[in-house]
This record gives sequence, structure tokens and C-alpha cells, in this order.
Amino acid sequence: MKNIAALILASALVFAVSSAARAVEIAPFTSHRYGGSFEDTNTLSGFELADATSFGLLLDFDSEPDKQIEVFLSRQDTQLTTAGAFTGNPLFDLTIDYYHIGGLYLLPADGLIRPFVSGTIGLTRMAPKRSDLTTENRLSLSLGGGAKFFLSRSIGLRLDVRAIYTMLNADTSVFCSGGCTIKVRSNGFLQTEVGAALMMRF
Repeated sequence: MKNIAALILASALVFAVSSAARAVEIAPFTSHRYGGSFEDTNTLSGFELADATSFGLLLDFDSEPDKQIEVFLSRQDTQLTTAGAFTGNPLFDLTIDYYHIGGLYLLPADGLIRPFVSGTIGLTRMAPKRSDLTTENRLSLSLGGGAKFFLSRSIGLRLDVRAIYTMLNADTSVFCSGGCTIKVRSNGFLQTEVGAALMMRF
């Protein structure tokens, strides 16, 4: 049910934005995502999110010259592990979804290569792949930059570097179902990613 509600919300958001836009760029992407760690106050153990591939969709709607409204939708299948480069052990599989909206600014440039900066805000959804654990929904934001390479007026490539920060309440409990698996000592966790996309402009 939560997946359906999120999909309906994202679809409604995209429809509302696209109806007011002059043009839209649709860019399916793949990326590699790094980082994300916090500490359990019950055991003082460290936990990390395993580096893994992510994929998703970027939607950019023209709003003003050199400015766009950006929708960022992404999924990563990863693992929560105990900390340690050589001693870490996987605890359980975890899916992380980002549902974001924000803006993108195209920097001045000549030719078909356009560097940009972007920023978005929205929801992080963390879903453990274990029936005895609950899904967590948290506020998050991202900052990024990169370049768009236009091969023609309607087709191009896009390269991105992005940092995504998910907010947690200090000393909060996560993945609780009856009992709590992890009590976090953290204000949030940071992930970074490097990705590439195929752009289609309409």
C-alpha cells in the first residue's frame, strides 16, 4: 500500500509540473552509490550501507531560461552491514528509494555542453527485506552538479555527481517491529553517487 501511495503521489506531482512546463527532459539513469553510516547506542556498534548500483529517473521541466524544475526518483538495493573494511558482516538486505523535487540551474557555456548545479528535497524510504522489520520514511535533501551533452536538439547524455543527506532524529529507533533492532546515535547519514543518463527532450 505504501508503494502504491508513493507512486500515485509521484505521478500526480509529475503531471502537475509538466502541465505548466514549456518542455521536458526525461533521463533514465544508472549510478554507483557510496557511503551511509551510523551508530547503535544500545551496543555502540557501527553500521554501514554497502556500496551498490542504483537506478532511476530524472525529469527536468523548463521554467525559465537556464532554470528547470527537477524531479529525482531513485532506487538502490543494498545491505546494512556492521562497520569495518575487513570485518564487516551483512545484517539484512535493504532497498533505499528517494522521491525528490527541486531545481536545476544551467551554467553559462558555449556549444552543446552545459554544466549545471542542482538541489532537491523530499523523502527517503528505507525498506528492509525482512518480514519482521518495518519500513522507515525520512526527510532528505540532495546537492549535485554535472554536465549535459546535447547530441541533437532532442537527444543527449548527462553526467551527475550527487550527495544525498537523510535526516534522522538523534537517539531514534529504526526498523522496529515489536522490538527495536537499531537505536541510532546520529542526526542523519550521507550518501554520494556518480551516474550517467540518456536524455530525451520533448
